Amino acid sequence: MFKNVLLDLGASVDAGLISDAVDFCRKGGVSLTVLNVFEEPPGVAVDYFGSHGKDLQDIVLESHRAELDEALAEAGADNGSVSVEIRWGKDFIEAIRLVREKGFDLLVTASQEQTGPPDSMAMALMRKCPCPVWIHRGSLWKGAVRIMAAVNTSDSSEESRALNKKILDHAVRLNEILRGHLHVVTCWSGYMESVLASPRFSEGDKAEYLDHERAHTERELETLFASGRLPEGIKSKIIHGNPAKGIPAYAAEQHMDVVVMGTVARTGVPGLVVGNTAERIASALDGSILAIKPDGFVSPVD
Repeated sequence: MFKNVLLDLGASVDAGLISDAVDFCRKGGVSLTVLNVFEEPPGVAVDYFGSHGKDLQDIVLESHRAELDEALAEAGADNGSVSVEIRWGKDFIEAIRLVREKGFDLLVTASQEQTGPPDSMAMALMRKCPCPVWIHRGSLWKGAVRIMAAVNTSDSSEESRALNKKILDHAVRLNEILRGHLHVVTCWSGYMESVLASPRFSEGDKAEYLDHERAHTERELETLFASGRLPEGIKSKIIHGNPAKGIPAYAAEQHMDVVVMGTVARTGVPGLVVGNTAERIASALDGSILAIKPDGFVSPVD
């Protein structure tokens, strides 16, 4: 976990993101590789420069590498401590291919949108990359870092429990590296609660059923906490309501810097996209997101 990190810069050199990634990897004692992906130049441009004895790709890379080396130096990266990969093609596809080729266990990317839904490239990585994806926004290295693990206790299947543990384990490790404050949050609701307003149910019946649902959530959370090593001072919160609304609302209220969340709890399905609830949560968050796939997830990217 967090041993081999890939920073996907697309075609840009984001000095702030580079600095944050270098610092994170230094604190965690992990290796960092920086990836830039450039679109293939059109044939007409290649032919033109070639006819003048110039390689267009070499021209692009020469200018870019000087800018990247300067940003790495400013970030305090020692010579040779950060690997660099340059590829040509579509950004998220090449990033995912590199993740598979070299076994990265975390991919860090940025969103051009600093508030609201992440941009399309970040979401494509969140949906299709087999390793955890950190969509980085803002800065987590100034002041106390607030980390939230959003877990799903409404589903007590083994797959869901395994994903919850994976979410919590990653949140705990992130909390250790950043020396932050960790909150674990889950939501619950009764099945079709509006039906409980029917004359068929008394107020006592309704209260008894809702107590049953809440007790189930409490037991699932206790089981999750018992499965791993938790830091001192961890806070837990059980919210009554839809997680697509409750999770972003709590994150905003508590000024969370990063939300660690799962995507889907069905494994091994090629082409599987992020679940609807997870996508709605991600679209409503303003901070950073660490998206965790279930074990066995198969990326649809060849």
